[in-house]
Amino acid sequence: MRATIQFSQPDKKLDILQKLFSFVKGFKNLRQHILEQGILLEKLNSGEIENVQRALEGMNYLEARVIDNSVRIFVIDGELRALFDLMMPVSRKQNDFSRILWERGFTIEELSQDQAENLGNHLSAIAIVTIGPDVPRTRIYTVSGQIFQEDGAPLCASGFTVCAFDALSANAFVRCGATGAVQGDGFYRIDYAWRSNGRKGPDLLVRVLDPEGSIVAEAGKNPAAIQEFLDITVKTLCIVQGTIRQVNGFPLPHLLVRAFDRDLRSETLLGQAITDAEGSYQITYGTNKLRMKDKADLIVRVFEPSDSEGKEAGDEIGFSEIIFNASLRQVVDLEVEAGKFRGPSEYERYIAALKLLIEGEPVHRLTDEDLSFLGGKTGIPLEHLNYLRLDDQWCFHYAVEPAVIYSLLRQGLPSDPHPLSTEKPACLQEALQASLAQNIAPAALADKVDQVIKPLLSLADSMASDSMVFELERKAK
Repeated sequence: MRATIQFSQPDKKLDILQKLFSFVKGFKNLRQHILEQGILLEKLNSGEIENVQRALEGMNYLEARVIDNSVRIFVIDGELRALFDLMMPVSRKQNDFSRILWERGFTIEELSQDQAENLGNHLSAIAIVTIGPDVPRTRIYTVSGQIFQEDGAPLCASGFTVCAFDALSANAFVRCGATGAVQGDGFYRIDYAWRSNGRKGPDLLVRVLDPEGSIVAEAGKNPAAIQEFLDITVKTLCIVQGTIRQVNGFPLPHLLVRAFDRDLRSETLLGQAITDAEGSYQITYGTNKLRMKDKADLIVRVFEPSDSEGKEAGDEIGFSEIIFNASLRQVVDLEVEAGKFRGPSEYERYIAALKLLIEGEPVHRLTDEDLSFLGGKTGIPLEHLNYLRLDDQWCFHYAVEPAVIYSLLRQGLPSDPHPLSTEKPACLQEALQASLAQNIAPAALADKVDQVIKPLLSLADSMASDSMVFELERKAK
């Protein structure tokens, strides 16, 4: 049952609160019921909900949970008087929580028939108590815990996720909340809304998924409490990790790496990953993916990604030898021949290295002192750093596409705007093509060489016009 309490004489607040507090304190199980269920303020608009939340900010002993157009108030420390103290506004310190409560009243839910009737009888002198059946309500449930491996160590591999379901039957599952990520120490948490509809709690099923989306473990609780703790142990996991580099030692980021279990005439995909900025990758897979054996006959293949997310494989550019009976933690480093994959251009590698250090500062605003520090930190030649700064200045002032000026300067063209802009178009094209051939310029410029030098030619015309005007003004004087 639910009881809505509307005070009949709100001008006598102190007297009403004293009677209410004495009744709740002395009434068997009612005090504990309010501490567990809280009290409910109903039919609030969005502005009123915000005002109530604002009134409770900074009060560690009260918690507000918003569901639809209602706010449920919980007492955190178990001291019910904290709630009544807030209901009694001090002069000049009126709060919206107390104002709404005294004007509209509050509701206590999930009372027994005796509790509801006793409330109506004992509070009739100070309030109008409306009793009715409980309305099925949505609660915020939480399931949390830690994921362990079979040897008892926390699951620390990256890319694993957790999903929660309400198992209505053997074949019917309703998703509860969003997918949760497994943290580095194996901990997880999922918050979800659940409406009772007469059941004590959801028939909770929690599943652990590997980076490929395969189920590697699950656990359940029937029925689940509003706060449930479930630790889960996964089957044996294997890790293959390493670094992908060019023969000259440069790391190769953004490549697709796939691990396979090799059989006599077939290969089974175990997992895949994208190399990071250092060319490193890590793939985790379960032994359940192996066919009739405990250890993989492992082969690692490297691909150029063919889509923007890097999940689809393009051309294969490298592979390892077969590692028979691979260990649970196997290291596989690979070198990719320059002819098969050139990797990021010099410009792209330099910009990626600087972004980690300049913390959002525009490159064109770097000082000579900044460049000296960055050269020592990254090993990039000071001359090249200056070209990067000039390139960003041209982008900022003349709307030239990034990397164009850098690529031209790397071929020995002048850095001053006037001499550079008066170079013949054929000379600019040849310099840019040379930088593309040497992997200095990004490959994205290859299909638009003529287009990206047009701003330079337009700038040359503008400078010539300004020079002519200046000369005419000088002669006139």
